[in-house]
Amino acid sequence: MPDKHHSYVEQNGDRIFFDKLRQNNFMKTPNVNSWWNNLVTNFVFRMMISGLLLSIFWGGVVYIYQTHQVKKELFQQLEKASRNLISGQSVPLNKMDTRVFNKIIEISARQLTDFRIVMLDLYDVGHLSIFHYDNGSEDIKAVEGQKTKLKATPFSDQNEHLMFKFKDEFYFQVFSPIHDDQQFLGYVDILVAVGPKILHQFRKALIIALFHAIGTISTMTLVLFPLIHSSYRKLRRNSRELLKSNLYTIKALGNAIAKRDSETGEHNHRVTYFSLCLAEQLHLSNQSMQSLIKGAFLHDIGKIGIRDNILLKPSSLSNDEFTIMKTHVEQGVQIVNDIPWLRDSIDVIRFHHEKYDGSGYPMGIIGEQIPIVARIFSMVDVFDALNSKRPYKHAMSYVDTIEILKQNQKQFDPLVFAAFLEISESQYKDAAVMVKPELEICLAEKIHKYFDI
Repeated sequence: MPDKHHSYVEQNGDRIFFDKLRQNNFMKTPNVNSWWNNLVTNFVFRMMISGLLLSIFWGGVVYIYQTHQVKKELFQQLEKASRNLISGQSVPLNKMDTRVFNKIIEISARQLTDFRIVMLDLYDVGHLSIFHYDNGSEDIKAVEGQKTKLKATPFSDQNEHLMFKFKDEFYFQVFSPIHDDQQFLGYVDILVAVGPKILHQFRKALIIALFHAIGTISTMTLVLFPLIHSSYRKLRRNSRELLKSNLYTIKALGNAIAKRDSETGEHNHRVTYFSLCLAEQLHLSNQSMQSLIKGAFLHDIGKIGIRDNILLKPSSLSNDEFTIMKTHVEQGVQIVNDIPWLRDSIDVIRFHHEKYDGSGYPMGIIGEQIPIVARIFSMVDVFDALNSKRPYKHAMSYVDTIEILKQNQKQFDPLVFAAFLEISESQYKDAAVMVKPELEICLAEKIHKYFDI
């Protein structure tokens, strides 16, 4: 005889069911702690990244500014020193006595208070070298090589500068044309080592940049975190209310079927609860558990589209009538298909009458072609149908039910069937003594585990 009816009846207990969900929202601290920890972790991580970026930004800004100030001071001192070079001179550099240059080096060394002259070259207007000076240090050739590697003498009409580090010292190379009023005299290429005062300025710049970054991060933390926290809590609250509304909706749809199908609401709650217990035994993912919950509530929603003379017929259905009855599967799929939040329930709705051996409907698929959530639900649905009282049959005992299932176990996934046998007796005994409100409370606790409400 074809399987008759699987539906719901609207009875008392809705308030208890969702009151339990609401209580869990405040009493189940692990999930609250979990989302709070995730929030704090994400915030701290983002603040660390923001702090790093801000440190780089402010450090770069201060470094550029401080470097500009150092260059400005260097150019001022060089300009002061260069006056000695061209003071009273009105001829090109290549016509000047080299003794003058040596005297200028001596004077410049005294006037460059924050820099140490390492090397100085003079060039005439034709770019020919006419004077060279170096301080005779052991590293002079290496420093000169580093300077040449970084930037060749440009012979530009504008001031050119380069800064580089060699070993533990910073160096400035400045190349500048020399003019006396309107007369072009030649070029000077000077390399100086940065003195302690300038290094102190650089260290000061880094400290200022660090304090800027710390101050910015602290300000962002004190100002933005409460706003982010408040917005996040509001978003979470709205999300939970929406989720609870969605759960009310699928339960109401199930109750609508119950009104038409004249079955008890306990069937829907039992098969949903048993299905979740079996799925936990099989270690399904959280996402699959959510799909199973939705599908279990809505598995027979397509019966809304079945005529009363077939749906409510007290006797067995004819072949033609059963053919019409089977269309409730695709009608159910069509009802939920355009609702994104319910789309993952389709696997249970469409395939919960399929059999592992291919003898089911509507497609007659076999084995693991049937989604795992449908294989689990089918197992529990048949079990509950056999040991439940219906208008056209008496309820079977647990022992007789299991015996019939074993005789037809080819219709079920072997792994699912084996897991079901492990838990079925204890679950059956627990459910047998529970009234509907107690069953709804147990189901609410299960649902709370897989929906963050």
